[in-house]
Amino acid sequence: METLAIIYEAFDELNLDLEEANKIIKSEDTVIFGTQSSIDSMGLVNLITIIEELLEKQFGKFIPIADERAMSLTSSPFKDVTTLKNYIDFLVNER
Repeated sequence: METLAIIYEAFDELNLDLEEANKIIKSEDTVIFGTQSSIDSMGLVNLITIIEELLEKQFGKFIPIADERAMSLTSSPFKDVTTLKNYIDFLVNER
């Protein structure tokens, strides 16, 4: 499964619990973290958890995406879908 498909599957799962007006739009430009995001901090935690579970299912090993490295980057990998996809691709290719 492609990284973007994993992220969108996680969006689908989160959207099950969100009201229509707050549903996450599947777009590479969708803001994940920040004032323009449609999810709050708990939603971000849930999104990260779901993505990590899907990655583990896909690759057969746990790939943490919210670790010390991610938090120490000058530009957050959780800014939008594109930055998250690029960061996950980097982590997957690194292993």
